[in-house]
Amino acid sequence: MIKLDIGSLIFYYTLFSAITILVIWTLFAYKRPKGTAARDVDYTWKCSVCYHSYIDSKHDEISVCPLCGSYNKKGEVVK
Repeated sequence: MIKLDIGSLIFYYTLFSAITILVIWTLFAYKRPKGTAARDVDYTWKCSVCYHSYIDSKHDEISVCPLCGSYNKKGEVVK
């Protein structure tokens, strides 16, 4: 039988718990899809009045510029 005092038992329990959490965290971090910035391209708008670029994920067709307050239509080419 292995004899352990209470201090060693708490240390090993904490050590193995920390290692288990670290391994699980690492596995989930590698499974997470990379490139979340690519989704922001769909929500990127450019104001046709002040040329301010902003992200608006709430609106699909028409959005309001947060800088100047003008309405912008999706697909409108800014020259």
